[in-house]
Amino acid sequence: MIIKLEDVNYIYNPGTVEEVTAVSDANLELGGDSFTAIIGSTGSGKSTLIQMLNGLLEPASGQITYDGVPIYKKGKLNKEEKKALRQLRCRVGLVFQYPEYQLFEETVLKDVCYGPKNLGFSKEEQEEKARAALAAVGASEELFEKSPFEISGGEKRRVAIAGVLAMEPEVLILDEPTAGLDPLGKSQLLELLKKYHEEKHVAIILVSHSMEEVAQYADRVIAMSKSKIVLDGSTEDVFAHRAELEEIGLGVPEVCAFTQSIGLGDVLTVEEAAEKIMQVYGNV
Repeated sequence: MIIKLEDVNYIYNPGTVEEVTAVSDANLELGGDSFTAIIGSTGSGKSTLIQMLNGLLEPASGQITYDGVPIYKKGKLNKEEKKALRQLRCRVGLVFQYPEYQLFEETVLKDVCYGPKNLGFSKEEQEEKARAALAAVGASEELFEKSPFEISGGEKRRVAIAGVLAMEPEVLILDEPTAGLDPLGKSQLLELLKKYHEEKHVAIILVSHSMEEVAQYADRVIAMSKSKIVLDGSTEDVFAHRAELEEIGLGVPEVCAFTQSIGLGDVLTVEEAAEKIMQVYGNV
């Protein structure tokens, strides 16, 4: 799936003294087989942008399409048109920050079945999709009949993400999915998402404040500042703009800052840095 934004704007409290433009003149193509990160300081417009990508917020102006089909239609819609639009939007899954706060069913399995149930699948199909989604996030079967309120924080996070995966989206958007997790939990979750992306060919859009996470997993980075997209390119290209990133309150991964300081250029991961240092200084 390709999501396309053309001249998209979003304004909170329009026409009032509290009017704020959250997203301004956004033109983007997202999806395909990419792992994209969206970065920016608090208030830059990231959360508003991803909620428009999922159809939760309607732009004040401009157009958003999925594979060329507009996800908003003007005027009164009949029942079938509303159903078609709802199904279209379900092709893009959105995982909010701290998604475990939205768990509510009696058991883990029932909670993950909720999405497929709303999409009209049979009970057998619901369970099949739920079990596959739970397996994808590394949840063991012994959790399936437990209450989601009795499992650990990291397990809750995985179950909540599985609830979105069970609807089999073609694009998966995650807003700070590692927030609040310990270092091991962060690493495990990101590795699971990477594996899912590679095996299912699902496009992932990751909102993150961690430049290290972005450098490790993303192949494309979009940087936002004051409602505008200010940088958009490969991870290497965007992190080469250190001055511009620092100007908007961001930075580059620590390892990249280090290799830049010793004249080894833009290196994004510790593994790459170690290899480059050995190449340059290994025989000294």
